[in-house]
Amino acid sequence: MAEGGRPTPEERPRLWEDVLSSGRDIIFRPQVFFQGMPLTEGYLRPVLFASTVFLTVLAYNVVLVATGLPSPNGQEGKDNVLPWDVLLKVPILYAFWILGLFLGSVLLHLSFRLLKGKAAFQGTFRLFAYSTVANLLSLVPLFGQYLSTVYALILIMFGGRYVHGLSSPRSIAAPLLPALLVWAVLFTLIYTGVLPLEKLKEGLRH
Repeated sequence: MAEGGRPTPEERPRLWEDVLSSGRDIIFRPQVFFQGMPLTEGYLRPVLFASTVFLTVLAYNVVLVATGLPSPNGQEGKDNVLPWDVLLKVPILYAFWILGLFLGSVLLHLSFRLLKGKAAFQGTFRLFAYSTVANLLSLVPLFGQYLSTVYALILIMFGGRYVHGLSSPRSIAAPLLPALLVWAVLFTLIYTGVLPLEKLKEGLRH
């Protein structure tokens, strides 16, 4: 066992065993998970974990499209959308998912560092990638998106406490700062007319 109670690389389980055990621990014991999470073992395991979450959510939505059942948020399935239409978009969706992991980690890391966080970028990336498990809650009917967002914030808060050594208030503030920045930029674009509100509404409807 390495210093600080973190397992050494030799003690780590195989990749797919790690995905399953990490998912179980982060759902039921997030404090323990982040407290023992290795911070310098590379990006493969967290990327594989986040990819598994992505594929699980994608597979569920493909089933809904194939059966014509409504999505978890209550929207009716579209008759003219085929499962193959979704599957053909998988490479693009996955590329955006991975890109979002890194961009989101960069913003979160800057926020943590601004609040005097101690961990390096890899630690932030790992806590952010493992926090994507919250996306599984988006599969819950009606309230899934809200549950997913709240649970993701809770997981990131635990990550801030145990990975970056921050207090609870600062850990809560860390993921909110990038969100506030995005909203501020969006509001500015709308207010100045660069992004017309009507076009934004139309884009959200589609």
